[in-house]
Amino acid sequence: MSGGMRGGVRVVVAGAGLAGHEFVRRLLADPGFDGTITWHSGEPGRPYNRVLLTDLLAGHHTPEAVSLPALSDPRLTFHREPLSRIREAEFDYLVLATGADPVIPPVRGNSVPLRTLNDARTILRELNDGVRRVAVVGGGPLGVETACALAQRGVRVELLHRGPHIMSRWLDAESAALLADSLSTAGIAVRCQTEVSAATRVWPHADLVILACGVRPRVALARAAGLPVGRGVLVDGAGRSVGNPRVFAIGDCAEAEGGVTGAFAALEDARRAAVAIAAEVAEVAEIAEVAEIVAEAGISKLTQYSSPSPSGGHATLATIVPTRQPPKEGPAAQITRSALRLRTYGVPGADVAVLGQPLADATIALTDQRRRTRKALTLDGDVPVAAALVGDVRAAAAVARAIARPGSPVPGVPVALLTSAAGGGAGGFDSV
Repeated sequence: MSGGMRGGVRVVVAGAGLAGHEFVRRLLADPGFDGTITWHSGEPGRPYNRVLLTDLLAGHHTPEAVSLPALSDPRLTFHREPLSRIREAEFDYLVLATGADPVIPPVRGNSVPLRTLNDARTILRELNDGVRRVAVVGGGPLGVETACALAQRGVRVELLHRGPHIMSRWLDAESAALLADSLSTAGIAVRCQTEVSAATRVWPHADLVILACGVRPRVALARAAGLPVGRGVLVDGAGRSVGNPRVFAIGDCAEAEGGVTGAFAALEDARRAAVAIAAEVAEVAEIAEVAEIVAEAGISKLTQYSSPSPSGGHATLATIVPTRQPPKEGPAAQITRSALRLRTYGVPGADVAVLGQPLADATIALTDQRRRTRKALTLDGDVPVAAALVGDVRAAAAVARAIARPGSPVPGVPVALLTSAAGGGAGGFDSV
């Protein structure tokens, strides 16, 4: 980059969710950045932590308490309206953090998605107005968390899922059956292989229907500008648009090799993009690997599994979070390392942790039908590469460490990992 851009680089950011907020915070804090940021929000009000929306439904936080920290800097201009179109003459770098839209099936009656803070407020108003029968459509992580949050409030909940079993993209049928039994014991009626829509004439008998049917990356802005899009905005390993090196896409709107990123994984995308832009402005020749960036910034492993909560503690995430880059060669190179931890709001036996590749074929599995627990571990030789824990996640910390550090020593008998209860708190995740 030419030296003439120093001191005047213009960065435009579209989107003020977790990814956009983290990018702006990171770039402003980088001593190598000397420029201005124009930041467009897609929603009214302050940026907030979308991960905590089910906490609102459970009554753990107020809507005001989930706001992200305010960012104030003379180099920053914040607009409370979305970016309407891309004009290349107005930026040196553009960062798309536009997020995703909820999938809405053809519906009727009193229904609302759960994607935004306004959606959560709508649901809370309905509950405060006396709604006591709620159906949740979608048996993925968000649907299960929502059902558990509502059950804690004493609401009668029906959970409907179009797949063969709940959490069908994360758990095998046996694990899902144990989870469904625990939910049923807590008063959550579970129905699978149910296609809910006005078209199928299948509709729940409920006062309120909450839609948790997945999301679609928001790519209209990028498509209108002629940027290559697939399901999301197509980017390379550094988060740059494959069609324009001055444009980055991060978070739910981005699609790199291996698919679209998940919610909180967006923070790693944001860190990478911020470092890349700051490095170019400072005319740094090479950019460190993501793992080195995280280490140099003093970001602990805990950050990868939890998010600061308004109370000062940490809220465990139910989202895909990269734990480390996969090896560049060898059989384990095909494993995509990620983590999921459900927040189940005190529903007994509903704890779930998935580490490594979801639905990986288990090498070792321990099932206790009476206690409704199942622990499955996938090995590549003697190296743990994936695990799924249902009902008892106390071994999650030890398993996560073993997957994230394949070169470190593991027990001589790998099954011992599944019986490890090292670390306390939320399944040991606070010690990772």
